[in-house]
Amino acid sequence: MLDTATFPGYLRSLRLDGAVTTHGGSMVPGPPPALAEWGLRLGLGPWFMDTPQTRSILANLGLDPALVAAVARRLRSLRDWRAAWEDLAAPHLKAIEAALARGERDRAAQAIRTTLTILGLAYGGDGYYFHTLLPERRRILPIQRRLYAQLRAVTGETVERVMVPHARGVTTGLLHRPPGASGRVPALLGIHPLAGFQDDFDVTLAPFRAAGYATFCLDLPAHGGNFDGPRLQADDEQAALAALDVLAARPEIDPDRLGVIGGSLGAFFALRTAAAAGARVKACVAYAAPFDIGAGLRTAVRGIRENFAWVVGARDYRETLAKAAPFHLRQGLEKIQCPVLVVHGTQDHICDFTASYEIARRIRSALTVHPLVGADHEAARPQAPHIAGPGIEWLRRVL
Repeated sequence: MLDTATFPGYLRSLRLDGAVTTHGGSMVPGPPPALAEWGLRLGLGPWFMDTPQTRSILANLGLDPALVAAVARRLRSLRDWRAAWEDLAAPHLKAIEAALARGERDRAAQAIRTTLTILGLAYGGDGYYFHTLLPERRRILPIQRRLYAQLRAVTGETVERVMVPHARGVTTGLLHRPPGASGRVPALLGIHPLAGFQDDFDVTLAPFRAAGYATFCLDLPAHGGNFDGPRLQADDEQAALAALDVLAARPEIDPDRLGVIGGSLGAFFALRTAAAAGARVKACVAYAAPFDIGAGLRTAVRGIRENFAWVVGARDYRETLAKAAPFHLRQGLEKIQCPVLVVHGTQDHICDFTASYEIARRIRSALTVHPLVGADHEAARPQAPHIAGPGIEWLRRVL
């Protein structure tokens, strides 16, 4: 039985006897950036970059862990990160075209997924040593959109972009039916992480569609198609609530089997959506959820702080903290009526493992916590089988 009376008791009830994260920090353990810059100039990148932790992160993203060493050997400056990963993506881009020319659809689809993940690393980085501000990521969007279109063409799956009017305007959702589906199917409303967007999270949720669930991935404010629109607010689950109404009205969706799933910032809004939706939501899955974003920003890596400032429209650090203050889950979780699954990496340095405890001890509905031993914040993107698996197995029981 889960013990939420104390944090040590919580860990014991989860049978965790190893170390877990209790505060924010960098996903790549190493020297301060200025010292790391000098180390890279001397060719010492593998010394602090090629570690069991970084190799584990790549494996959890579905990439070859050996790529860490390949990139580390090439870097002579922190500024080389993006170019190094873009160079690694180039052969996969060629492999896509070659596979398409030969009619090898499965091989092309795999090459597309790999390329998208590599480009995500190139522009996302770790937020400490390497990151790209959201406005600068626009240059890669045309390539990403072409890859998403190619992926849908080669898989032949049914995808539809649907308008979602809500109290603060209009967003869109990407409705993606599971392969081979017939009749009404259960559906998951998907909410992406910070700096993500609907197409990105749609690809992430492919294992859930393979398990028989339709997915409907939204763009949050200040992301994706809403990039230049109104800034993100702490109660922007209003768009998700409107999306549930849109889903329930679709003839191919079973309105009595609706769930919500999110990663990181998306998990924050998934939990808020479940709390506000009442009986309409039958299941909630939160991967790598933050508990108090405002408090967490004080120790967050620079990339997280700067990108969060951009999406909330803050001009400086002080304003960022002020705008982030309402982004917490201290109240409201007790209103959730549906079963909840919390999946969290024990080595999460962005949303440390205490976040899972603070969330768990406030939920009054049926709750399951699944710790991913050794995983960091890459757990926010449940695409690899061993990360998606706990969510899929749980959903099969409750939805």
